[in-house]
Amino acid sequence: MLARVAESLYWMGRNLERVEHCSRFLKVQYYSTLDAPMSQNKDFTLRSILFMSGSEMDFQAPVHENYVWFKVILDPNNSNSLFSLTKNARENARSIRNNISSELWESINKLYLYLKSLNQKNFTASHISSFTENITIYMALIKSAIATTLLHNDIWGFISIGMYLERSLQVLRILRSKISDSIILSNNGVNKPLLQYQWTTLLKSVEAFDVYRYQYRGILSKETIFELILENEAFPRSLKYSVKKFRNHIANISVRPTAYEVAMGKIEQTIQDCIQFEDFTKEDDVLQKITEASECLSDLHYDVQNLYFS
Repeated sequence: MLARVAESLYWMGRNLERVEHCSRFLKVQYYSTLDAPMSQNKDFTLRSILFMSGSEMDFQAPVHENYVWFKVILDPNNSNSLFSLTKNARENARSIRNNISSELWESINKLYLYLKSLNQKNFTASHISSFTENITIYMALIKSAIATTLLHNDIWGFISIGMYLERSLQVLRILRSKISDSIILSNNGVNKPLLQYQWTTLLKSVEAFDVYRYQYRGILSKETIFELILENEAFPRSLKYSVKKFRNHIANISVRPTAYEVAMGKIEQTIQDCIQFEDFTKEDDVLQKITEASECLSDLHYDVQNLYFS
């Protein structure tokens, strides 16, 4: 396989995974402002959405809904908008159409055409529900095509490497954002109802709310929430599960560059040193560890890049 093909597959997986997570976070965060505990914090929540998407913002200026929807969803000049991410995924898929199935190409192209068809001037909060539901449907079709219309060989492997690495990064980004939100909005835990509500939105942002209720069957606690999202190897959206899948997919790639053994040793060591959480009682310590883990994951990206794409 050519390096450029492998790199296109990898970035296609990363961009698609980011679209899914950012869209879900947008939906959960926005609808949280319609509930009583958060109705007075809409401006704060809109800024949280901008921060999560990686979009630029002026912290001094007031923020308006329509500006947020444009920057996060539709702005073609914002490399982090859902439109731009989807366009990048489509361009990567288009450049390697002979290597992927027609079903996968068509499903990605349909998502792109849907986003392209949205009217920038008329898109308002009233469209958020139908928009996010459509993104969910399109992403389900794309992931079904990845899982069922490709040979599970190196092509599938490079897409999966990108998807699981991006999922790990997005889970950490969401977790970091919601921990910070919970500290600020609850006045360092003084406002208990608002604190509990932030933990609920965190779980919903990573589609873990029902899993959590089944697994722990009790009142929400930050320790058990962190344990589920970071350490539970049976939960497909946990950090540990995603990193394990990332590592396994690299190990299953048939290509063995000259520096493969050294690179794999470095990847294993990075995972062992950085993607380990032990104490969930202190939020500041968890935030610090999340920052370190995010930096480690960024290093893993460069390891993959140097190993396969250089």
